[in-house]
Amino acid sequence: MARKITINDVAAVAGVSRGAVTRALNDKADISQETKKKVLEVSARLGYRPSRFARNFAARTKTIAIGYVVASFRNPYYTDLAADILQEAKRRGWQVVITATEGMDEEEALELLSDQVDVIVGHSGLELPRLKLAARGLPVVLLERGSRTAGIHSLELDWRSGIKMAVEALYERGARHIGMIDSDYSLRANRGYVPSERRGYFEEFVRPVSRQAVVWGMETFAGGADTLRALLADHPETDAVLAFNDVMAIGAVQGAHALGIDVPGRLKILGVDGLSLGEAISPKLSSLATDRVAISIQALDIVEELSKHQFRELPSIHRRIEPKLVWRESA
Repeated sequence: MARKITINDVAAVAGVSRGAVTRALNDKADISQETKKKVLEVSARLGYRPSRFARNFAARTKTIAIGYVVASFRNPYYTDLAADILQEAKRRGWQVVITATEGMDEEEALELLSDQVDVIVGHSGLELPRLKLAARGLPVVLLERGSRTAGIHSLELDWRSGIKMAVEALYERGARHIGMIDSDYSLRANRGYVPSERRGYFEEFVRPVSRQAVVWGMETFAGGADTLRALLADHPETDAVLAFNDVMAIGAVQGAHALGIDVPGRLKILGVDGLSLGEAISPKLSSLATDRVAISIQALDIVEELSKHQFRELPSIHRRIEPKLVWRESA
């Protein structure tokens, strides 16, 4: 099947920006007749037809359309972050198109999205050259991952500093043998288990006696409970647990209850993310929390900076946010 012609193709052949193509096709006044004629001729020759969705956006002057990419809505962290992104975009008068890549080819999803928006924001597991190709010339703002590639900007969470702080705080609170339950995401992606970045930082800062006290499982409540049982079976001396995320940590608390283990008396459990859901369990979940409001504001600040340059390719803009510890009751 022939590849669909996009606005980026028209811009490239005509030698103009995406914005100029949009203005020409929508008969805007702020474009020369010569440029308009060139764009219309190239569009006709390539057989480009802007989508109804794109035309609707084009009719809104000074409106920015963001394509927000979510890995999965099954994890409430992504749901909470999407709500914060939407709220911040609404405050600025911008539009947001959301797509979840779970269960579909991410590159195909990005290619489809690229014809409808000005910029792509969100999470991606693609290697940066593949991501840039899939975005079809659109700038990308990566969340929670670094980039130094032109056209791919990033808002990185400083997990190294955060996990160092978390491990040190658990020791200060009396822990002697800290274990970790890691995500098996890489295993489910048919690549074999690959330790997460968070596990790497855990092993860097935990005492040598605990570096092997790591198990991995699914990022679900049941996965958290199962991995806790496996961890305690292999390392019964464990008296504190760092979970890959809050979902697994909540499952670990439930698993501890089922085993008759007192949390936090016998076992301290610390999650990662800072979900409000953590306040709904007993004991309330302590967590290494991300500031989702700050993520939303800073990510869209990058978008605003890109808009000043008409979303042309720029050297990578990189910002960093440090997580913070939220102490409730479980640790």
